[in-house]
Amino acid sequence: EDTLRVKILVLGDSGVGKSSLVHLLTNHSELTNPAWTVGCSLQVGLHEYRSELTGQAERLFFLEFWDIGGYPMHKNSRGVFYHGVHGILLVHDLTNRKTELNLSRWLHESCLGADTPPVLVIGAKSDLCKADTLAKRPNGGEAAARIGCPEILLSCVDTRSLSAGTTNAVKLDRFYDQVIEYRLRPRASTPPRVGQAISRPNRQQSKLLHGE
Repeated sequence: EDTLRVKILVLGDSGVGKSSLVHLLTNHSELTNPAWTVGCSLQVGLHEYRSELTGQAERLFFLEFWDIGGYPMHKNSRGVFYHGVHGILLVHDLTNRKTELNLSRWLHESCLGADTPPVLVIGAKSDLCKADTLAKRPNGGEAAARIGCPEILLSCVDTRSLSAGTTNAVKLDRFYDQVIEYRLRPRASTPPRVGQAISRPNRQQSKLLHGE
């Protein structure tokens, strides 16, 4: 059977750790020598879609992570990467509040008022933050609350940040499932609000999910 693909944008200011995050998501290991991304870098991972109804794994999907370079000078040329998107990871540096405040701008730039796909905010470099600093963060984080979507905090140099069964891993898997459901829903249907749960697949979507 054919394995369907979904496109996930990875957006955020330059230096927040997007490339290290994508490497962690696709290779489950630390990126030892991260380089600056110019233009776009593409890496692919796999995800087993799980039905919210049954909780059972139903079909494998390729996850295409489009890591977009964050240099301001490239803003006018980034639009070419923003077509056919099924999900967005907004990444900020937990040690630099400005990068979190800029996430709304990144979301606006990538969607331009169009139907917004599922969004997940990721606060990176938690290993560089003091425990009391993280504890004082509002539930969900300022940017996530403003956008209306979930957030996870992690360290890209610690694979345990996404260990199976952790809250981070559960949120990430649910985001992937919503991205897949967004990919398969009829384009004529009413788009959900940012962060809103995607409706359950209809019969046609279920056939695709089951590989029928």
